[in-house]
Amino acid sequence: MTEFPLRLERYFFTEQQVIANPDYEIADVKHIDFLVDASANRIEGQPGKYGISAKVELNQEKNGNAPYFITITAFGILVIKDEVDPVVAEPHIETSGAQLLTGVIRERLAEMTARGPWGSLYLDFVPITIKIDSNIAD
Repeated sequence: MTEFPLRLERYFFTEQQVIANPDYEIADVKHIDFLVDASANRIEGQPGKYGISAKVELNQEKNGNAPYFITITAFGILVIKDEVDPVVAEPHIETSGAQLLTGVIRERLAEMTARGPWGSLYLDFVPITIKIDSNIAD
């Protein structure tokens, strides 16, 4: 098995908000739409380090009867492992970085809503790919 070219240095939440909807009418809600935004940037002055940001929030236009109003944003730092060519590693940042943070947000959302009045809410599969902002120089 080939070793993965990146490592996660750390991650943290920059925004966490879950508000129970007092007007929620218990219904057979099968799907809740979320808006997902993700971005990646080279960290200036630190070659081989990339900042990844992912934000998940309720799509209020499509969810008039949602049990919770949600906004969760996570930020992570990915580092290219020693002796790995950035050209080889960058496609992994673009595909895996946001998915990694989306998984972190998925767990946090379930945890934050577990004791809420309407029960746990889970984030479904989210197909996302990002591009690294090339406007920042190393």
